[in-house]
Amino acid sequence: MRVEVKYYAMIREATGRRVETLEVPEGSSVDDLLGLLVGMYKEGLSNFIYDEEKRVRDYLSFMLNGLNVYSLKGMSTPLRDGDVFAILPPVGGG
Repeated sequence: MRVEVKYYAMIREATGRRVETLEVPEGSSVDDLLGLLVGMYKEGLSNFIYDEEKRVRDYLSFMLNGLNVYSLKGMSTPLRDGDVFAILPPVGGG
């Protein structure tokens, strides 16, 4: 199945892309997708997403079809063909 992945700000710099469409196995979850992305982009993305204890950094937002995955089933949220997934870094400003 195909999932569109969008990258913003520093994550875009780590991947060198704004958006890409990936083929993921049926039954994949958000956590599986993150593992696939880290496998593709290695340390540049891994260090941004995971802390030293391999936990997802709490300041990142992960959106699936416009909804925060934590309002769904968290990292276990299942993916479907045609989903749009976005990784958002913290928003700063003043």
